[in-house]
Amino acid sequence: MGLGGSVALIVGFAGYLQRAIVRPVLGASAMAGRLAGGDLGARMPSSGVGEIGALQRSFNSMAASLQQSRAELAASRARVVAAADHTRRRIERDLHDGVQQQLVSLGLEIRAIQAGVPPGQEGLRAELDQLAADLGTTVEDLRELSRGIHPAILSEGGLGPALKALARRSAVPVELEVSVPERLPEPVEVAAYYVVSEALTNAAKHARATAVQVQAGTAADRLRLLVRDDGAGGAEVGRGSGPIGLADRVQALGGTIAVHSPAGQGTTLEVELPIAPGPESATFAP
Repeated sequence: MGLGGSVALIVGFAGYLQRAIVRPVLGASAMAGRLAGGDLGARMPSSGVGEIGALQRSFNSMAASLQQSRAELAASRARVVAAADHTRRRIERDLHDGVQQQLVSLGLEIRAIQAGVPPGQEGLRAELDQLAADLGTTVEDLRELSRGIHPAILSEGGLGPALKALARRSAVPVELEVSVPERLPEPVEVAAYYVVSEALTNAAKHARATAVQVQAGTAADRLRLLVRDDGAGGAEVGRGSGPIGLADRVQALGGTIAVHSPAGQGTTLEVELPIAPGPESATFAP
């Protein structure tokens, strides 16, 4: 009877250890693995007693703190991107409405003076003509600079016309398919524009592509972009300031970006952006 009672006591104590210590520790290990994998919503049941309960509560507090920190970081990054876009728009407006208009007016004045040059002063007429031509070239260079800072066509016409303008100016032939029925939130349009712009630049300068396919469409409250070229491949999102900036911009809006670029087989860039503004998005009023 004594031996049987000892066995029963040992079995009961082992069961207690299994329920009170081993299972909670295994659960903590599993939750820690989820947390390390990026699931910051992982939580443990805080029903343990003693040190186990303290461990569970500490784990939940740490996970909540990490989740809040990630949300604050995402919101901060979105505000930085929005502020940068606001600054780019302001500079573009200043260039367009200020310097560019003054240069255009100056060019018209030079042409008017040229028209009034009396006969026999062909040298002066030629000099004025060259000055007006140089001024026209400067205006075109300034317009190209303004488009690089922030394209006016994007603000005025939306993503579709802006992508068509990109395709026309591309150094590589572009097959463009756009299915965006209406205007999207401005941060989404700006992000999509710069994704395509950077992809076309990389295809021409680095990939040595001969053709690029660009698709843009909306489905299930998301904008989906696909840019595929037939270039050299070997591209990476984390290499170079341009791709890194694109990833930051996309992720700041809660979107995803993926690159498939095997060597010698071209590059495919896929981006998804949520259309409806979420808790991580931000706007910057002009």
